[in-house]
Amino acid sequence: MDQKRKGEIALLYLKLKLSEDGIRLKPDIKRQMINTSKLIGITPGEAIEFGETLVRELVEEAFAKPEKQ
Repeated sequence: MDQKRKGEIALLYLKLKLSEDGIRLKPDIKRQMINTSKLIGITPGEAIEFGETLVRELVEEAFAKPEKQ
């Protein structure tokens, strides 16, 4: 399995877990993301951009209008 496919699977898994378990948007979430980014070896900007994108996607999916059949 190549790295691209691993990333796709990881993203799908993460989105499922977050949609099932929920997301806690505490006041210090940005600081937590910055600290975590350092631990996993990515830039704080990447962590924040990824988190923001993911949360926006989940919100859009949650409030999407049902498709007409």
